[in-house]
Amino acid sequence: MKKFTLSLIMFAGLLGWSCESSKILNASFEGDPVNGLPAKNLPGDPTGDAIKYHNAIQPRLKVQNSTIAGNKALHFIFNPINDPPNLSDLWLSFKGIDTELTETIWFTHTGKNNGARILIDVSDGHTTLIARMRISANGDVGLAQNLQDVDYTNIIGNVGSGVHTVVFTVTTSNLKYNVTIFPESGTTITAENKPMITDNPLYFHNPAHPMLSFKYQDPTAPGAYYAIGSVSISRKKP
Repeated sequence: MKKFTLSLIMFAGLLGWSCESSKILNASFEGDPVNGLPAKNLPGDPTGDAIKYHNAIQPRLKVQNSTIAGNKALHFIFNPINDPPNLSDLWLSFKGIDTELTETIWFTHTGKNNGARILIDVSDGHTTLIARMRISANGDVGLAQNLQDVDYTNIIGNVGSGVHTVVFTVTTSNLKYNVTIFPESGTTITAENKPMITDNPLYFHNPAHPMLSFKYQDPTAPGAYYAIGSVSISRKKP
């Protein structure tokens, strides 16, 4: 009986470790003060995930009461910046803990657009890009074919101004990704087997720090914003 009990405890511990180990990043803003900045060091599991942003873009970040996902959301607002930093410092990034990119990883966020023209990047956390998406002010969703594709002519659907959940499914070994968008109303948007922007798996860092990043593209109207309700990166399908 004692051996059985010990085995059961060990199994439960391994099961708990397995569930916890699937998490790479989890952000919800529920513990952040309204009208304040989001905490850079994210609470809870996993340990070590973080939000990265340059101090110069703090005027663009404000936690607000919201029902997008939970009770609060982070408003990423196109406010003027008095002392603009380098272009690379204009990104708002959600950086996960270290993991192997040889496994399938799901990047998920729930958002709502209010007149913004927002770029969304999926990367290995070391500047090696997997995918880039643009949501335009009218809700059109376009995918970049490469870094020179600034017109985003590959329009896969339209999310309008309603709440939507975006899921990138990434497996770097085959250099392809899928993206699925669940809008508040209307038909699910799906694009499958899209070629990654990086065309050589050897360019990816292993271990990586999988990252989902947001940045405005001009022209965007002053005061327009993209509200982010939650972000998760995981080895487990959502």
